[in-house]
Amino acid sequence: MLIDMHAHSSGISRCCQSPYDVIMKIALENGMDGIILTNHYEIGYVKEGGPAELAERYINEFLAAEAYGKEIGCKVFFGIEVTMVLYPKVHMLVYGVSTDFLKKNPTLYSMTQEELYKLVKANGGTLVQAHPFRGGTTVLDPKFMDGVEINCHPIYKKSYAEELIAIAEKEHLYLTSGADFHDDTPYRAKCGMYLPDDIKDQFELRDYLLAPGKKKLCHQEPNCTEIYDYEYESAYTAR
Repeated sequence: MLIDMHAHSSGISRCCQSPYDVIMKIALENGMDGIILTNHYEIGYVKEGGPAELAERYINEFLAAEAYGKEIGCKVFFGIEVTMVLYPKVHMLVYGVSTDFLKKNPTLYSMTQEELYKLVKANGGTLVQAHPFRGGTTVLDPKFMDGVEINCHPIYKKSYAEELIAIAEKEHLYLTSGADFHDDTPYRAKCGMYLPDDIKDQFELRDYLLAPGKKKLCHQEPNCTEIYDYEYESAYTAR
């Protein structure tokens, strides 16, 4: 199955133009079997109820999307896109943690990269830097992440796939592919990671990402019509 590793919904992500039901239908219409719902999680989203209220809203959005996905045949996995206060232009994707992780740690945005990574790993998760080089960002310390994302968002001029493939090999990281979909672009990129059909939740997804062996990505360079698959031998080694 082809899963877009990076998608948003307007119930949480203010910059997203559509609710989860529309987001999921568009994914299916464009050849994907599901998404990881990685809504934004940052200090600017905290309201009067504080971080705990944000965490609760975030989890409820995912649970509603997951339930709707079962109705329409769209897989929905739990993820988090964290923007740390110290690195306001850098986004980190958290995969493989439970919703309780967010309840117990509602101030992820206040951490350093090292603190976030160690907390995620201690709770069984894995950390990926989203869309490196986009908007002038650089790759943060590779010691405190497990993967980097090739991103196919149409607004930007390139995915930096070639550069990220080289970095993943050099730093022993795994690669993912995602659209960072907000329904705010002229087309919906077809991209993601091919996963075994029997993966049923974010924990089995995490195990697959961290396991050695061949992986296969789907990639569409921004503003290009060609869609192609990229198979690679994972260079990831456990930290």
